[in-house]
Amino acid sequence: MVGYNGKEHSRVALAWGAEEAAQRGAPLLVLFAANYPGMTTEPGPGLLRRDPGALEAAEEVTARGVVEAHAAFPGRWVVGATEVTSPSRALTEASNDAAVVVLGSRGYGRVTGALLGSVAFAVAARAHCPVIVVKDESVDRRAGPEHPVVVGTDGSAGATAAVTFAADRAATTSAPLEVVTSTGGRQVAPVAARELRASAHRIAASAAGQLRRSHPELTVTTRVEDRPAEVTLVEASADAGMVVVGTRGRGAFEGMLLGSVSHAVIHGATSAIAVVGEDRPDAVTA
Repeated sequence: MVGYNGKEHSRVALAWGAEEAAQRGAPLLVLFAANYPGMTTEPGPGLLRRDPGALEAAEEVTARGVVEAHAAFPGRWVVGATEVTSPSRALTEASNDAAVVVLGSRGYGRVTGALLGSVAFAVAARAHCPVIVVKDESVDRRAGPEHPVVVGTDGSAGATAAVTFAADRAATTSAPLEVVTSTGGRQVAPVAARELRASAHRIAASAAGQLRRSHPELTVTTRVEDRPAEVTLVEASADAGMVVVGTRGRGAFEGMLLGSVSHAVIHGATSAIAVVGEDRPDAVTA
């Protein structure tokens, strides 16, 4: 499923989503949330009156998205849907039946709030499947032999789902995989710092070992950093084809993959970002 509103950033997401559907051999749903003033509340005193042609205009936006998707990947099964509600609500509810949601990171124009960064954050946090957030600057930089998949882990169940998704993505695109673990960069006593670092290395080594058994064809490297996870992941995004994070973490390093880190990576990364939760079933079929 792709969130679409006809603006350039959503067209970038649409092209990405069409290719995603083609790789998976899956149908593509193009969803437009028509959140025009007066459409989601009944007209009344002091409110704008609903344009009688507003719904038809919204459906035309959806139809354009379907046409663009067909043009990008002819022969694919593409359907459109127009929902009269907020974009974040429409996308989150529709994610119940999606394998993956693809959306742009910002938007503007007549559709107030449609696919703004805040919507990307909300959907990534609440969706029932993995969410891929596509940046304008990442459209020509896909995961592949020259651009690795980078994943952050803290050893938690949520992080394990993210690592699995990242490994499948790397295998599908013949990309190297880099596993990143962070101690958080906080000031702690020397003994505690050594213990944190040793634990970080164990978590990274364990993840790499499991990946080499499950994906022996992958080139897997690890990196342990003594600084906040989001700093390392955003920095790595400059050359990455995709950065993968979990929605939260409950492992040895508090905050490694908490919502605040996911939020920071969505905001700051220049590559595509995949956000994967432990309760999102498609995490193992990227």
